[in-house]
Amino acid sequence: MRRLLILLAASLLALGAWPAPAWAQLFVSSRNTNQVLRYNGTTGAFIDAFVSAGLGGLDGPRGLVFGPDGNLYVASNGTNQVLRYNGTTGAFIDAFVTAGLGGLDGPVGLVFGPDGNLYVASVDTAQVLRYNGTTGAFIDAFVGAGSGGLSDPSFLVFRSSASIPTLSEWGMIGMGALLASLGLWAMRRRPA
Repeated sequence: MRRLLILLAASLLALGAWPAPAWAQLFVSSRNTNQVLRYNGTTGAFIDAFVSAGLGGLDGPRGLVFGPDGNLYVASNGTNQVLRYNGTTGAFIDAFVTAGLGGLDGPVGLVFGPDGNLYVASVDTAQVLRYNGTTGAFIDAFVGAGSGGLSDPSFLVFRSSASIPTLSEWGMIGMGALLASLGLWAMRRRPA
């Protein structure tokens, strides 16, 4: 019976009938106040200044990304750095990418790639720069200046070539698992 309840809960979650997690939060860079603000991800209500004004030298924050280590990485446009903050408390850790490293000038967008490295849109050099995702060391200009007509790069996203099931497909998978489990449960309960 316990397995049946677990499968039912998993099916409801897969079908989208279960509510969004209460821990969902929205983080927003506030360029003119040099802060990262945190909001309730369900209601939009303000929670706090997750990164207080100018902490760690933050100046003109733009792109934000949580890294594989759970910490928050922020493009500090005014200082040409990527700053790292504790992903739980917002405390300053370090300048993950130091000022101008690898030619970084005007960082805007940030993304961790499938290789675990950090990719940064350097708007003033019209490049996408790649940094070691663990140490912050410069690797290379992943996309060279003006490549393919690139001008003022801003936001970055990687898309996997692997097919990811849609919500309805997950629902069908969940229902299939539920029905199979019900069948097995019913078979075990039959007298011999």
